[in-house]
Amino acid sequence: MKSIVYGETLWDIFPEEKVIGGASFNFAAHMAHLGNETYFISAVGNDDLGKDSIAEAIRHGIKPDLIQTNEHKTGATIVSLDENGLPSYNVLQNVAYDHISINDKIIKSIHSINANFFYFNTLSQRGNESRNTVKKILENCTFPEIVCDINLRTNCFDKESLSLCMEKATIVKISDEEGHFLYDMGLIEDNGLPLPYAVAAKYPDIKIVAYTLGENGSVVLDTKNNVLFESGKPEKVKVVSTVGAGDCYCATFVSEYLKGKTIPEAIKAATERSCIVVAHREAVPF
Repeated sequence: MKSIVYGETLWDIFPEEKVIGGASFNFAAHMAHLGNETYFISAVGNDDLGKDSIAEAIRHGIKPDLIQTNEHKTGATIVSLDENGLPSYNVLQNVAYDHISINDKIIKSIHSINANFFYFNTLSQRGNESRNTVKKILENCTFPEIVCDINLRTNCFDKESLSLCMEKATIVKISDEEGHFLYDMGLIEDNGLPLPYAVAAKYPDIKIVAYTLGENGSVVLDTKNNVLFESGKPEKVKVVSTVGAGDCYCATFVSEYLKGKTIPEAIKAATERSCIVVAHREAVPF
């Protein structure tokens, strides 16, 4: 299966180390590890972290053809973890991935790939240039499926970026920590229904709503057949860090589901791989 992933490349800077990260990079890396031909549209700086980013992309099996280099610094996030391994983020502003550019050559390359799906998120729309680029891709290219992960970071999203995800997605992943923003910003109505049903009522083009519930697992709504699938509580593991667990879940679910697995089978695979991630410091420990 072929995928095109759009978005941020950044380094997560922990108290003792730094690791490659960013939801889009993590998603792309997991897709590649799952055996998918994965192209990544991103931007890094002409600096050491930029060179390291491209090397890491290649190491994880991501095709780097569409990764750009510009004059801005490579993205970075200062990550701190609480006693339960839950992260908080200080995402540095005005970095390379805020300036992903677009031209006819890139559009032509996207067409030639003939991808099974296109992925983007909210953080990759933080900069005006990158937001305009993803809009132009969506205006000029068509994809069988569009995947959006509503991964919200403080001061790195707004109603417009969130709305674009909800309006364009056919498959959307939302966490229980982030779902309330959809209500707060008036993007879905508080009609007494569980969040996946509220999303389906407002956005008829969304086929799948994956709603992750932390240690309580996840539920996935098949909106076309109006069937809700539950993961049940996953196996308890020692949590080292939850950084990247949602990216792993999303990538694994999408990969399995679009390859023809049933929704329960895709949920099971996504849950098992996410449990491996939370037991490690790295977001892509494979």
